Amino acid sequence: MAANRTFSIIKPDATRRNLTGAVTKMLEDAGLRIVASKRIQMTREQAEGFYAVHRER
Repeated sequence: MAANRTFSIIKPDATRRNLTGAVTKMLEDAGLRIVASKRIQMTREQAEGFYAVHRER
């Protein structure tokens, strides 16, 4: 059986407001299972490159 995967990003404002735990709980309450977690701080250039594919939307 193929597994579905979802990628999630918690934005900096939610992290600053200490909402990371609440966001994680919402994901788990929705039936999602977190299999990995990584905390990074992107430079502006990295963020612009990452979101470039969504610029047209």
